[in-house]
Amino acid sequence: MPDSPHDIFSLVTPADIRRIRDSAQENFVKLIDKVFDRLLVLKGARDLTKAQTNTKQLLNCIRVLTRLLPFVFELGPDGGDLEDIVLWTSRPRPGSGADYVLGNQLVSAVIDLLFTSGFTVPAATVGEDAVVRYTIWENGIGQTSSLGSSKEHVSNRVEILRLLLVLCSKAMYFPPAGSISLPNRALHTIAYNNNKRMVLCLLCSLINTSLKDRAQGWSIPYRGSAAVDPHDELTQQALHALFVLLDYQISAAKPDNKDATAAAADNTADGPGSVIDTDADANTPSVLLITETKVGTHNLFRAFIAKLHRTQEFDYLISNIIRLLEEAMRANLSILASVTKQPTRTVMPQEAAVLLWILLENNSSFRDYTVDHNNSLKLFSLLLYFMLSGYTDPAQAGLVRTISNILHYLSEDSKFATRLMQPFDQSILPSTMRIIDVCLTHADFMINTVFTLLSSSKPYLIPVYSNLLLLIRNVSPYLTQTSQPTADKLVSLFDIISSPAFIISEPYHIRWLIYLIEVFDYVIHYRAVDNPRLIYKMVKTRSCFRRLKTFDLATAKIELAALRDKKSKAESTRTIGKSASLLVKPGHASVGDDPTDVLFDASATNQGTSIVSAASERSDIENIERTASPALSDKARGKQPQLEAKAKANPDKPADSQGSIDSNPTPCSSLAKLAVSKKGGGAKMSLQQFQPSEEWVFSWLPDLPLDPILSVLDTLSRRIDKLAEAVEKEAESVAAVDTEQLSKQAGDNKSSDSHRRQPESADISTKNAIDGFQSRVSPVDPTPAILHWLSSDAMVEALPDLEESMPEIRPRLQGMSPALIVWFRSLLWSMVYASGMKPLGIWKNTRVRLFVVKNSQ
Repeated sequence: MPDSPHDIFSLVTPADIRRIRDSAQENFVKLIDKVFDRLLVLKGARDLTKAQTNTKQLLNCIRVLTRLLPFVFELGPDGGDLEDIVLWTSRPRPGSGADYVLGNQLVSAVIDLLFTSGFTVPAATVGEDAVVRYTIWENGIGQTSSLGSSKEHVSNRVEILRLLLVLCSKAMYFPPAGSISLPNRALHTIAYNNNKRMVLCLLCSLINTSLKDRAQGWSIPYRGSAAVDPHDELTQQALHALFVLLDYQISAAKPDNKDATAAAADNTADGPGSVIDTDADANTPSVLLITETKVGTHNLFRAFIAKLHRTQEFDYLISNIIRLLEEAMRANLSILASVTKQPTRTVMPQEAAVLLWILLENNSSFRDYTVDHNNSLKLFSLLLYFMLSGYTDPAQAGLVRTISNILHYLSEDSKFATRLMQPFDQSILPSTMRIIDVCLTHADFMINTVFTLLSSSKPYLIPVYSNLLLLIRNVSPYLTQTSQPTADKLVSLFDIISSPAFIISEPYHIRWLIYLIEVFDYVIHYRAVDNPRLIYKMVKTRSCFRRLKTFDLATAKIELAALRDKKSKAESTRTIGKSASLLVKPGHASVGDDPTDVLFDASATNQGTSIVSAASERSDIENIERTASPALSDKARGKQPQLEAKAKANPDKPADSQGSIDSNPTPCSSLAKLAVSKKGGGAKMSLQQFQPSEEWVFSWLPDLPLDPILSVLDTLSRRIDKLAEAVEKEAESVAAVDTEQLSKQAGDNKSSDSHRRQPESADISTKNAIDGFQSRVSPVDPTPAILHWLSSDAMVEALPDLEESMPEIRPRLQGMSPALIVWFRSLLWSMVYASGMKPLGIWKNTRVRLFVVKNSQ
């Protein structure tokens, strides 16, 4: 008899399963029926846990079903009706003759086994028969004490949760477009189950097991051997089951708001925070299937998550999520962990980030508590750390995008944005991530992080960029005391994105530009006096704004074509060895490279490598537009009568191109890398090249609030020039006085030394002293005086009247577009798939369609 799941998976190969499934389908169905019938018989035995043979047989039945079911689902929606025949067709049960539906019975049996005393939960009394006893496994939400489960209980839970995930894994075999609309009956039966007691116990058990802190004393956060700890495996399986159950929601039952989901749990059962009744009278013999399969109209798992409201519940959740992230960061920075390359003992940061996002998305009260929590800024810093540590690794793209969604969602709260102005402690970061000799706020570090990710310009991060720019946009009305590196990078980023060639290279680039324009618009109107360094940098680079105001489509097309042609020629002259490129570490720019080079390069190279991401980006942007604040009014954006009149008078003639190329401060070398032909190269295109038109230009250009920005910058420029002249004159007058005093002192010395024999040498030394003093007088730097004036009330009085163009402070909201839902679902199931590869390879070599599986070399 097999003793472990490894034995089952090695004895039953995928080729064997497919051969019997395809050539003898009737025998395949009978095999599954026989295995399940044996499972029911063993489950109903009162002495299940007293006879070791029965327990081993029951586990082997679970393992065989875990092995077979993926090959039932892999045929997909176009592979016939095998799933309906095996799981959802009523037929006589072997041995009894009674009709039953295997899918419903299997769901009930799996849930029952998760709460069977002596098998997965401790027996209430010594010698108690195997009964189904709904109870919460660990202390935490809904439970004040742990059950004290044994290692065997933990191992059995792992096996059953593995079967539960396999039973719900039909979603893996849906194409992305059908993952929302096509039914998943097994998952629907569990998530929409009407048994509220079961839902509460299972939900709280999964949450508490996932967040349980098992660290004791000076334990080391990594493994020293390849053996899998069943507690670690249970934690991971519990998290994945929790994600799958909370994510599932059919479109027909999707509420208009989160409160509607929470209302489904009201007046029906106590919330998760209440004490679950574990009276012995509620125990039921497991000879029967206790868990019913009647479904309702709402996902009760989501409903009860939305109903969480107690402070101790929220503190338990947020504190343990922060703990998990801290443990993962310490493991990454540990010297021993970096040398041994062993996986961490706890969950990876990806799971912690996904759990945080799900909780924030489904419970608005939890978001409010997170924003007000004492450790909210620590959480913010940890999330930024994982973004910085993972953005160069394509395998971590899901983590980076998840964090970007979390930060965007939190930035919608003005209290959170205000808290980001507090000083940032860089000591929690590794030395490679610190900005030396600069005092930063959390907002400063956030903007520097965004710049780092955008300048790296990885094609797989294209969908993340909108969230990052929206994060800055939502925080901008509250920015204060922006540091000089932050001001330089923010304006440099605008210089890149406002380049005419960059604007027309992709349709969604204009959205990035609008987000940055709104950042400067908010700063100009609300925070000018609080950000003197940023304002001064904007004044010095105001040609970028003027270039945008005189945008010329024809000139932009010529510039883009020239850049692509230059890029194509450069690629054609490369040697086969590409020795020069090997000198640069992948994902890092070489010394002397301008960050704009890489950003423009990705704008071009993602054409053939990130088509799905680009489509997702467009859909996400459209959804953001639907949920964002409405378009600015004429007062808010400033009027542009000259441009509009010129367009109406001669729409076919390009607008004045003054400043569009010659005044472009972006280095030519940075734009050259945009010149990639979408038809050449080896890139296989399935999307047509974007062709901007005059109508497209005038759909966004007149709405940009450039007039008030340029008005302020021009006014400040004149005042700053006068101030700089005054500082220079004052410095010259001081230098003249000092020179005069030195000359007078030299004359006095000369008269006193007139009796000496070498007067000519004295004159020469005096002249050299004066010349040396004048040479040491360096040009005075007016910057301190300018920054002092920009942060004073005098600057505010010098500004033009901005009342009519004052924009309303409204965050751009995050919405769950269909593309984002599909991406998130594929992320969850890819995590489940990856965890199933170790150690068993549950879904290995099956035809997964929801995401692409790449075998590591």
